Amino acid sequence: MYKSDKWWVSPYNFTEKVRRQFRFPEKIIFHDVTLRDGEQMAGVVFNTDDKILIAKWLDEIGVDRIEAGNPAISELERKSIKAVANLGLNAKIFSLARSIKSDVDLALSCDVSGILLYSPGSELQIKQKFGWTIERAIEAPIEAALYAKSHGLYVAYTPYDTTRSDISLLKLIIQKVVEEGKVDSIAIFDTVGCINPQAMFHFVNKIREFCKVPLEVHCHNDFGLAVANTLAAVAAGVEVVHTSMNGIGERCGNAALEEVALGLKLLYGLDVKLKFEKFYELSRIVEERSGVKVSVTKPIVGINAFRFEAGLVVDGIIKYPLTLEPILPELVGQKHSVLLGKKSGKASIQFKLKELGITATDEEINKILEKVKREGEEKKRPLTDDEFKNIVKEIIFHEKSNFS
Repeated sequence: MYKSDKWWVSPYNFTEKVRRQFRFPEKIIFHDVTLRDGEQMAGVVFNTDDKILIAKWLDEIGVDRIEAGNPAISELERKSIKAVANLGLNAKIFSLARSIKSDVDLALSCDVSGILLYSPGSELQIKQKFGWTIERAIEAPIEAALYAKSHGLYVAYTPYDTTRSDISLLKLIIQKVVEEGKVDSIAIFDTVGCINPQAMFHFVNKIREFCKVPLEVHCHNDFGLAVANTLAAVAAGVEVVHTSMNGIGERCGNAALEEVALGLKLLYGLDVKLKFEKFYELSRIVEERSGVKVSVTKPIVGINAFRFEAGLVVDGIIKYPLTLEPILPELVGQKHSVLLGKKSGKASIQFKLKELGITATDEEINKILEKVKREGEEKKRPLTDDEFKNIVKEIIFHEKSNFS
């Protein structure tokens, strides 16, 4: 389980002592928020065409639910959500809604099949932001949920800022809203990304003691733990994971779809059926349409995830790739690439020459390597392919002109 011809992770992930503490759900549902929380990221705007394109791709890779937007934003947003809802996708289309009937009406006008209904769930939010009483924080979602349910909507309710709420207050809110509001599920929101994975695991288990409907989890990345916290929540029994492609979202972003999916599949051995091989292409589409550049070191979809320069590493990649990486790039739609420069070794030169279909003697390879290292150090960067080709032509073919 920890290894195959496409991956090799730590066997300690699967020891009985580690796994017996977990309570995995029978099925994991992916609720993607790229089009709503992803767009909520400062500076990001998706028009209707963007939303349709990304929604089709999310559906193609197999996500179960797509949160298409927030109808309360504008008439144009409502048109975009409705356009996505009427694409005939396999994924169920959701929208965001405050705990007021008018927001439910807006959602209904967009033809969505479900809503993420939210209201404040911590004393901090209830009193400091909303100025509500605890009673109102309970009554508002009950009224809105019953109204939504009477119109056939699936209702996932979040008492948001969940991870900063007192557990006794949460118990009161959740039990009342579940019992009287008849909501379908409860979404645990780590709204400001401030819990750690061990605490999340414990927290979910505490909520499961009094919550009798399915649980969802929505994590933000303010401490870089959104993915880890999402995985911890699933290990404690959460059934629905909220994710965003490339991890885009409010402030520091959300749990990245590609990282959560691969983590659940390869590190926990769960049955995730998403089309991993399409992740890289979708990542580039979201990068282009959102304007948010993907870090080169981004796991799974960053260009450095399978790009190498150090000669010792390239030698291992040539001999057996899984000695130097946990997964093969083909699994997620990428491929190996090698940069040439100061840190290159003979294996790096051999890799590039093979790409060009050129054979060389050991003496020629050594001369090429020496010049590559020297130029890389002088330029303080990797060499371009054209620069490498010129070196090859000069040493092998003894010509100074540009390589053709």
